[in-house]
Amino acid sequence: MLFIPVFILLGAVAAARGTAKRDNSSLVVTKVPDYVRPYVVRAYTLDGVRIGSQVYRFPVTGPSSDNAFTLISTAAPASSELGVLPHIHQAHYENFYALRGRFALWASKDNTTAGRIFTPGDYGAVPPNTTHSFQILEPFTEMVGVIQPGGFEDLFYFLASANYSSQTYAPFPQGNFTSPGGDAETISKLQKFDVWAQLQFSPPMDFDANGTSGDEGAVWHNGINELASDSATPFFVANGYGRKTLTPASADNASYAVVEPFITATQSEGNFTEGTITLSRLPSSSQPQAWKLPGHTALEVVDGLVGVKVDGYEEELNLSVGDVVFVPAETTWSFWGEAAFSKVLYVGQGRDTVDARLREQGSEWGSVVWPA
Repeated sequence: MLFIPVFILLGAVAAARGTAKRDNSSLVVTKVPDYVRPYVVRAYTLDGVRIGSQVYRFPVTGPSSDNAFTLISTAAPASSELGVLPHIHQAHYENFYALRGRFALWASKDNTTAGRIFTPGDYGAVPPNTTHSFQILEPFTEMVGVIQPGGFEDLFYFLASANYSSQTYAPFPQGNFTSPGGDAETISKLQKFDVWAQLQFSPPMDFDANGTSGDEGAVWHNGINELASDSATPFFVANGYGRKTLTPASADNASYAVVEPFITATQSEGNFTEGTITLSRLPSSSQPQAWKLPGHTALEVVDGLVGVKVDGYEEELNLSVGDVVFVPAETTWSFWGEAAFSKVLYVGQGRDTVDARLREQGSEWGSVVWPA
């Protein structure tokens, strides 16, 4: 995601990673484990690293997911410069999701360039060998990044200008800091982290009223956004404008779920899935559906309030916006809507994932909410 050349502080990597003691007594942690186990992290409670004005936290890491994927939270103020110089990844698939604020994202491949202005709920897919860059546009913007395979957080440890923590859980510090963007010399030295500079690329800044640039007349917040038909093509899905599936309430699934996939097995060659699940409130007389999946799963709450229970732990937790739960493969667990309207961003390892099973149970649906 964001690669900015700054000085490296001794000890930054160790402090940012932490070394989690093997204590499985509680789901809630303040340091991400360095081994695979179920856990929950609350929004902004993790220590992070600062690169310029941007603060990075890593709710799921390579070690905590056995390198299935990395989940990154990037909180930052607006900037008049690019957040990163243009580059590609040869081996990593990068995914951008807007949690708060606005940012611009550009993706270019095979002589086709497309830019979008992201608002909350929007998504962008950047497969390997896609030139990309972005710019933060609002005073408080937060991007959620999923990078597959895991371990990509090592780049940010390398580039960190400082460790970051806050007793008041401030998402990022106040003050004037080195502008993001970086210089050509530094980004050209990052190939060992699968960052390959594409400094000849100039992102088109002429966004139209629909928030698109580069591919004139493209569908964005004005029609259905289709997923790519392969694993190599970059694409975008505006909030609520993707194809959706409704899983109806039943004896086995006591509440409604509206699934809007961003990445399926088709777009990832079967490596992972990603998208959103919108949940109706679970009736007080009902039990949530239990899950046991062959791959690892992570959920981040992006709206409402979501209940979570993991087998082997006494806690029955309510997660709010920005909270993340990670559940290892072959673990029995459940999640459900506690608010009238709740929504999670999901990431699943492999093909047989929570969204794939929900979509098998459901049918095509044209609304972002369930039946009245």
